[in-house]
Amino acid sequence: MKKTIAISIWGWVLLVACSKQHDLTYQLPDNIYFDFTNEVKHTRVDSFFFSFALYPDRTTDTLYLPVRISGKRVSADRWFKIKIVDAATTAIAGTHYKALDTAYRMPADSGTARVPVILFGTDPALLKKSVTIKLQIIASGDLLNTFPALDTAKITFSNRLEQPAWWVVWRGELGEYSRIKYELFIRTSGTVDLPLDQSDWQSIPQTLYFIRRFRAFLVDPINRAVDYEDQGYAIGKDTSGNFYFYNKGNNTQQYPLEYNAADGKYYFRDENGNRIVPQ
Repeated sequence: MKKTIAISIWGWVLLVACSKQHDLTYQLPDNIYFDFTNEVKHTRVDSFFFSFALYPDRTTDTLYLPVRISGKRVSADRWFKIKIVDAATTAIAGTHYKALDTAYRMPADSGTARVPVILFGTDPALLKKSVTIKLQIIASGDLLNTFPALDTAKITFSNRLEQPAWWVVWRGELGEYSRIKYELFIRTSGTVDLPLDQSDWQSIPQTLYFIRRFRAFLVDPINRAVDYEDQGYAIGKDTSGNFYFYNKGNNTQQYPLEYNAADGKYYFRDENGNRIVPQ
């Protein structure tokens, strides 16, 4: 009899405990957080880097930051807020990015959403420096923020390129690095990357094709520009009658050509004033 009573008592305690735990789980307020996960390393990241120089036809672009709720999905739209962390932001609203909306929508019956951050790449200063936007989720009436380790995101962007690691490997074919040369390489070679070493003999022919295509353009940019018309590139003239290479989708970024009477050819100059010549 005692054994039966003991089992009954513990069964009642367990039932009460489960009931309380069940109530606790569903009475917690719904939270929202940035859901950044590196799919390769399966680790969380909260910093993003972007360069307009990789997309010469764009003067504006949109990054979508994923957010997720911790809690119940409900059958009505809910709203959450995001603010700019001024102390950690160097970008200027209206110049480098579109000001944030007052609130963002979490759709009905959904546990995820994407926050659009609209970036502008027309500021000439972005050719020389990067700017940063830091965002933070803040509590609102519909969705709270009690996960401080998951409530921020940082975007760093510019309109310039940094020297890639593979340039040193192929310096013999490309010459010394410069930002303008790298940009022209991307516009005309057909690739943005080259192998990090020369050990893979199967990739060598394709790599040399990319390099030779770039060289051919540098030899005669005026006439070879026609090869890139289907990609939106063209040769234009400024008010002084000087030629420049540009993308029709973004005429704010021009690559001036300089005529050299000594050999009757046109050359680009890099950001340091050096003439860009084919190797």
